[in-house]
Amino acid sequence: MCSLRPVKRYLLALATLGLGACDRPPLPVEPGVSAQLAQYRASVISELHYRLRLAMPADSAAEIPASIVLEFMLADTSRPLQVDFREQPRRFLGARINGEPVEIEFNHEHLVVPDRLLRRGANTFEFEFLAGSTSLNRNPDFMYTLFVPDRARTAFPVFDQPDLKATYDLTLDIPTAWTALANAPLESVTAGTEKSRYQFATSDLISSYL
Repeated sequence: MCSLRPVKRYLLALATLGLGACDRPPLPVEPGVSAQLAQYRASVISELHYRLRLAMPADSAAEIPASIVLEFMLADTSRPLQVDFREQPRRFLGARINGEPVEIEFNHEHLVVPDRLLRRGANTFEFEFLAGSTSLNRNPDFMYTLFVPDRARTAFPVFDQPDLKATYDLTLDIPTAWTALANAPLESVTAGTEKSRYQFATSDLISSYL
């Protein structure tokens, strides 16, 4: 009997370790990007790429229909994943996670994707929304973005932390009389009667505040 006790204790220790690894508590959902959230995301997300489309109206007070696709590699699926969007809930219009239309929680400036929808390896998040204007600096003559230091998330859903650098594909639908510049070379312009589509090449690897 005595010879079995160490084995039992060893097996119990292994079982406890296994439960701890599989049952990780979710991170708090709270305003802003905490150090804990930033460190976790930086440790599990890589090869991040955004495809952002904005349809800019001529009226600087009108809403801006928009969409974004987040493509990335994920190393851990034991916790929900938070995407930053510091805007009113009414501006979030819908989500498709890894090809599946889903309803997700929008809470305390974050779109919270449940762990059951995540995949180890390649993931694709698609969001439809109305872009926020806080950092777009719109007026009748011109518009420019100012995202320093942490305001990209006021315009579109993003992992808004400097150490999660990403490449961007930007598409702008703008009034035909306008011109546009971006962080990457202009790839094509499709001119219409009232609106033109500007498609920019893939950007360099940059932080969201750029």
